[in-house]
Amino acid sequence: MTKSFASRTAQSVPFERRFGYRFNRIANALAQQALLHARREFGLNLAEYRIVSILSLADALSIREIAEHSQLDKAHATRALTDLIARGLVTRVVDPQDRRLRVVRLTAAGHAVANATMPFTLQRQARLKECLTAADLRVFDRALSLMTAEAERMLAEEMNKGSQRRSARG
Repeated sequence: MTKSFASRTAQSVPFERRFGYRFNRIANALAQQALLHARREFGLNLAEYRIVSILSLADALSIREIAEHSQLDKAHATRALTDLIARGLVTRVVDPQDRRLRVVRLTAAGHAVANATMPFTLQRQARLKECLTAADLRVFDRALSLMTAEAERMLAEEMNKGSQRRSARG
């Protein structure tokens, strides 16, 4: 092993201690749990489950807004919406404020599914909160807020670097 590799390795953060890895482990475990529940109880995949949950909190959303809030790309959100429309859980209608746009709403059946998912959602939230003291939860919430804001700034900086390079080549 070369000296430079050994010194870089000694100075690096172990993979399992990296924030991105740890956050992804939590997110993946929760996503898989939600998928198993949604599939077993409602016959929904994860994208459909997220969309129904998001639409339950809004009167109507555009596909772009649904994709953004569900953290799906627009194509994936559109495919999931097509399946939800076929199952009668959502409808796509012309936006009364801007007739060029289409908005998506839950049907009565969609609202019933969304309401039926609520106990699972609340139990899961409570169980995660219960593993922390009230003081730990306050610190954790503050830390997550700070880290989220910093991660978003880092993303914006990286996106800006990419656009600067493209315009410099242009």
